Amino acid sequence: MKARPSTDYDTLEIPQSMREACRWVCWRAVERDGKWTKIPLKAGGGAASSTNADTWSTFSDAHASALDEGLGLGFMLGDGWLGVDFDNVLDPEHGWGSEWVEAWIERSDTYVELSPSGTGAHAIFRNARLPEWSQNRRGNVEVYDKARFFCVTGHAVNRSECSTSSTTFEEVCDRFLRRDLAPPAKHVEVEVKDASAEDWRLCCALAAQGWKAADVETMLRAKMSAEGRDQKAARTDYMRRTVDGACKTAGEREEHTPAVFRGLTDVVRDFPDQAPFLVDRLVRRGEVAAVIAPPKCMKSFLMQDLAISLATGRSWVGEFSCEKCRVLLVDNELQLATISERVRKIVGNMGFSMASLEGQFDVLSLREDDRDLDDVLRSIRELEQPYDFVIFDALYMFLEAGMDENSNADMTVLLRKFRRFATRVNCGVMLVHHTSKGVQSGKDSLDLGAGAGSLGRAVDMHIGIYRHEVEGCFVAQFKTRSSAPVDPVGFEWDYPRFRGAMGLDLDDLYQGKKAKKSKD
Repeated sequence: MKARPSTDYDTLEIPQSMREACRWVCWRAVERDGKWTKIPLKAGGGAASSTNADTWSTFSDAHASALDEGLGLGFMLGDGWLGVDFDNVLDPEHGWGSEWVEAWIERSDTYVELSPSGTGAHAIFRNARLPEWSQNRRGNVEVYDKARFFCVTGHAVNRSECSTSSTTFEEVCDRFLRRDLAPPAKHVEVEVKDASAEDWRLCCALAAQGWKAADVETMLRAKMSAEGRDQKAARTDYMRRTVDGACKTAGEREEHTPAVFRGLTDVVRDFPDQAPFLVDRLVRRGEVAAVIAPPKCMKSFLMQDLAISLATGRSWVGEFSCEKCRVLLVDNELQLATISERVRKIVGNMGFSMASLEGQFDVLSLREDDRDLDDVLRSIRELEQPYDFVIFDALYMFLEAGMDENSNADMTVLLRKFRRFATRVNCGVMLVHHTSKGVQSGKDSLDLGAGAGSLGRAVDMHIGIYRHEVEGCFVAQFKTRSSAPVDPVGFEWDYPRFRGAMGLDLDDLYQGKKAKKSKD
């Protein structure tokens, strides 16, 4: 990542016309997705917006605040103030990299200064307006006449007042920014970003630094407006969900406490035994496990079977004995009537009555509930009688606004919440997730899950379920962290339950329809 942008500036060469304008803000750099983003701030604190003049200040107020807080100085464009931005056109050792830009700056007769990086140049005009035939940006050239601010350095290249000549900046627009100008004939690798994910990351970054919700929302609206997303910014449900979710996430972070360093002999003395198994050989108290299975392979039945086995102390799928304990199923996909029918079918197939589950098996349905994961975990922690095992079905439904299933960073944040929860409640946790698309037979079980690979590596125990060439049969492979290796297990679907499949060739995994036809 590049070095943090410098906030240093010099006021001596800043034009008088800019000083007299009440358009000044401060700014600081915030790291986001491995890059530095310059965030505008009000003099005295709080977020500033390029579309809200009430958040701007006089030059003297912004200058004083910047000096006090160690911030940069910024100037808002708009209302006739126009800025031209050339990126990466100057090498501190070898000079200007573009003869045209160098010549334009010399004849521009307007105020031009170096950018904070020292490798770009900013030119500022007044009583100016972007031509209708010009776009704002192409490559390393940008021209804006509203909804933007420039970081002011005062490191002047042209010691001039701000020009009112439209001919000068229109040269730049005509050469680089005409809407009908064909792009350069070269390969350009385009990075496609999820705008909602970018919104979420910005809000989380600001909330983590202690910004108030109102200021976070102001910054988010400014970002979305600059991106031409005013229609979505007008949706109060989206704004509230994104900002409140980010502030809650930041609020969940505990205040810093000193790290606890333990002597090894103390650790051995205080922890002579591992936590007991709740599911033999697979899941201990305080651990987080994940089951990854293909879509529509009855994994919800499998999890309900596990919950019943734990609640009654019976063996799960005929292979793994279970400690009798209190279980909670947190389901965000099925209707309660569907859960009721399935559980009754499974219990009836096992040959005992529903009375055996009284007080042992509870359900929290989130299908019609919009509460977020933090609220769910907090509610469970605060119960007087805690649960011993909690199943979350399905994991992807707990992703919050702006989070990306394909982002290792986002998935790690999510998994850390489950790990802290399991440790604090001293319960076992099972997360239910789906595989990526396509045939899975050639993949390691850790890489089965859709999205980022951090899921398989962050949990304490991982169950990867593969389709078998025999229809209705499956093979489970296990990755354990705190126990001895567990051999793969084959089982078959016999509604409403899975049963052990004796004699099944565990290596004969489903290869896809084409492979099956060639075999035949």
